[in-house]
Amino acid sequence: MLAVGQAGNIFWDDARVKNVDALVEKLKTVSSVKPQPEVQVRGDANARYEGVGKVLLACQRAGIVKVAFITEPPPLGG
Repeated sequence: MLAVGQAGNIFWDDARVKNVDALVEKLKTVSSVKPQPEVQVRGDANARYEGVGKVLLACQRAGIVKVAFITEPPPLGG
C-alpha cells in the first residue's frame, strides 16, 4: 500500500520513499509480477491532491494498470 502524508511525503507500507523516481523503480518490480497486483493508495485527508497525483503518475510510468484508492467513510451522522 502507498500512502501520501499531509506534507506530500510518500510512504511504501511504513517506509518513506525518497522521491518519485525511487517510487517508480519500486513500482516497476511490482508491475513485472504476473498477475500484476493492484496498487492501493491512501491519501491523508489534509494532503494536497498534487501528492496523490505524483503517485498516480509514478504508477503510470511504471506500467501499473490497477490502482485503487482506500477511503474511510465519514463518522455516523456526519
